[in-house]
Amino acid sequence: MSRMKIPTGRAGALTRNFLIPILVLAVIVAVFFRDVSFADIRAGFARIPLTYLLAFILLWLLGSVLRAWQYSILLSGKLAGRDIFLITLVRNFSVDLLPGRAAALGLYSWLARKKGIALEEGASSFIIGVFYDAIGLALMLAGLLFFLETGLSRWPLIAAMAVIFLLSAAVILFAHPILGFLLRGGKLERLRLGRLQKVFGRIHDYLIEHRGNRQRFTLIAISLAIRLCKYTYNFILFEGVLHLGVSLKNFSLFSFGLAATELSTLLPVQGPAGFGTWELAFALVFSALQIPAANIKEAGIVIHVTSQAWEYAIGLMALACLAFRGGRKDPRR
Repeated sequence: MSRMKIPTGRAGALTRNFLIPILVLAVIVAVFFRDVSFADIRAGFARIPLTYLLAFILLWLLGSVLRAWQYSILLSGKLAGRDIFLITLVRNFSVDLLPGRAAALGLYSWLARKKGIALEEGASSFIIGVFYDAIGLALMLAGLLFFLETGLSRWPLIAAMAVIFLLSAAVILFAHPILGFLLRGGKLERLRLGRLQKVFGRIHDYLIEHRGNRQRFTLIAISLAIRLCKYTYNFILFEGVLHLGVSLKNFSLFSFGLAATELSTLLPVQGPAGFGTWELAFALVFSALQIPAANIKEAGIVIHVTSQAWEYAIGLMALACLAFRGGRKDPRR
């Protein structure tokens, strides 16, 4: 019996990144969203007041400014404020293009390198930022847990938040001593990783440079503010569609539901740019939370389309500005 071959090369990338996601989206729409019509979706968009959309845009911009500030600190202020803000806007729209934020990591690192930042430093700043975001999310949800009213047991939620917080803190606190241990005494050669000695060395030097406690507390505070902005502007869209009432109880329930929905971005196979898998996860999670709304599927579609359309429009314009505007070149080239 012959084994199934996994596509490789350019054809394999096309299959993994485009054809399979489109197939996944088609199956999800046909099986799970066949009862949702375009008229239902249009009605969902029409229910959002203009003031809610303006509040969404303002909070989104505030979150982007905070994100640019976070990256500026992680890059030691080596990029001009305008450049890091434009790179942040590109990161915002590309974060869901491929599973595991691979597209955002690639674009962010490439754009940072074009401005004179070493590839290892750009990649390290992005990855470390992800772990600070996880800490910020855990802290936000821990505070909202006091207002959460649901029939589900709280202990699994507490355990999940504790695991996220501890793992992220462990990476931030102990990544550099672990790398230092591996770099000493030829351990990488024995592990057949000798060709990565230089790369690991530069990442280790970066982590050493950014291990100050004052900087860590600043980044945690910024990451918490970023999470609050993101979850608040998505809640505004959620409330604009469903009109369930603005309260800490509803915001807490929505935040835990959105956090669970975002786990779908970790799936190895998704719809194109997350479409389909995100909406399915949203519908399943919020149905399990017993949100008192019959049109929860439409709400998920409206929230995702609105946020993605805005981020793609702004992000692509930012990418065009970075691509066609001259800037400081890498002196090593």
